[in-house]
Amino acid sequence: MTDNSLRLITLQQAMDMFGISRSTIDRWRRTKRLPFIKIGKEVMLDPQQVQAWVQAHAVVRDPDIPYSSPPKTALTVTVGYQSTTAHMWSPILMRELRLFERELSDLRPDCPVRVEWQDAASGLSLVEQMIAGRVHIASLGDYPIVMVQWLSQVLPDFDAVLLAFDGKSEAGRGISIAVSDKSRIRGMDDLGSATITTVPHSSADYRLNRLLGPSAAGAARIEHRTMKESWDGILGRSVQASAMWEPYPSLIRYFGAGSILFESGIGDDYLTGVVASGQWASRHEEIVVAYLKAHLRAHRFMREEPTAAARMIATATGFPLPVTAGIISRVRWDAAIYTKDIETLERLFGLQPPLPSVGRSGVGGIVIAPEYLDSAARSLSLPAFRPELRDGEWSSQFRY
Repeated sequence: MTDNSLRLITLQQAMDMFGISRSTIDRWRRTKRLPFIKIGKEVMLDPQQVQAWVQAHAVVRDPDIPYSSPPKTALTVTVGYQSTTAHMWSPILMRELRLFERELSDLRPDCPVRVEWQDAASGLSLVEQMIAGRVHIASLGDYPIVMVQWLSQVLPDFDAVLLAFDGKSEAGRGISIAVSDKSRIRGMDDLGSATITTVPHSSADYRLNRLLGPSAAGAARIEHRTMKESWDGILGRSVQASAMWEPYPSLIRYFGAGSILFESGIGDDYLTGVVASGQWASRHEEIVVAYLKAHLRAHRFMREEPTAAARMIATATGFPLPVTAGIISRVRWDAAIYTKDIETLERLFGLQPPLPSVGRSGVGGIVIAPEYLDSAARSLSLPAFRPELRDGEWSSQFRY
C-alpha cells in the first residue's frame, strides 16, 4: 500500500534546506506566499508544496545561452518624512547631503533611481499615502507606526514592516503640554476643564488622552488641529493649551510665548521609526538596504558633528539654530531595534480595536524586518548588534 500520509518538515529543516535565516523565511511567508501549515503554535511545511513554490519562483535559463542580467528599469522611490517633527530630522540630513542618492548611484550606476522627498504635515497623512502606494518609505512616530501596522492586518492588499528606529527619548520626553502665556493653567488639576488642541491620531494625541484618563478626558475639551494651527493659536493666545512634540515646546520657550508642563515626559518612551510596505521592500531589497545605510550615516553625522547638523537643519526648516542644536543634543539617534522598544509599541498596539473577522488570520502585534538593517550595518562595517544588547536597556556606548 502506498503511504499517502502527510509528511511535514519544521521551519528549521526548511532553513537548512534553503540555507537561509529565520528572518528570511518569515519574510517569504509574509510577502511571497510561501505555503505553510500551522498546528497549534508550530509552523510546519509540506515538502511537496515547498518544491512547487520553489519551481514557481525559480528563474530557469537555457545553459547554451550566455547569461546576461535583465535590464534595470527606471525607478522612482518616494520617501515621506516630517520636517516639523524633530525626532525625524534624519531624512532632512539625508536629503541635504544626498546620502540616499549617493548610495543609489553606487548601487545602480547604469540606471539612476529618482528619489522624491515628500514633506508631510502629520503621520496620518503619510499612513494614507502609504496605503495608496504613493509613499514607499516613511518616517513615523510611535502611534502612527502602530496604526499603519494595525491597518495592514485589516486591509488584505497592504502590509507594513518596521525597518529601523530613528530618534528616541526616554519616558515620553519630546512631547509636552504647551500653555499660552495668558492661560491660567498651571498644572494637572487645571487641565481637566481646559480646551486642549492636538493633532488627531498622533503620538501626542495618544499621550494626551492617556494623561487625562477616562474621567478627565470626558471633562476636558480636546480639539483636533494641525500642529501649525496649534502653534499659531498659542502665539495668538486663542489656544489655552496644546499637546505638542518637539521642536514646538522648545520654540515656545525660545520665543517666551508660554510655559511647558510635564517637561520630564509623558508616559512610555517616545519612539520614531522607518516603515515600508513589506511587499514593496521584498521586491526592492537593495533599495531598502541603501536607504538604511544612508539613515545610519545621518545618525552618525548628528552624533559626531552635531553643530554642523543643527546648522543644516536650521537652514532647511527655518527653526532657530539654538533650538535645533538643543534638540539634537537631547535626542538619542539610534536605529537599533531593542526588545524594550518593540514592547513599547506592542503596548500601543494592544490599545487598537479588536481585528475584524475579515482581517488576516494568525497575525498580530508589531511586524519587524531586522534583516534589512543588519545588511546595511554589515555593509558599513558596523559591529553586530548582539542579543545581550537587544534584550537589555539602551546602551550608553553602542548606537546605530
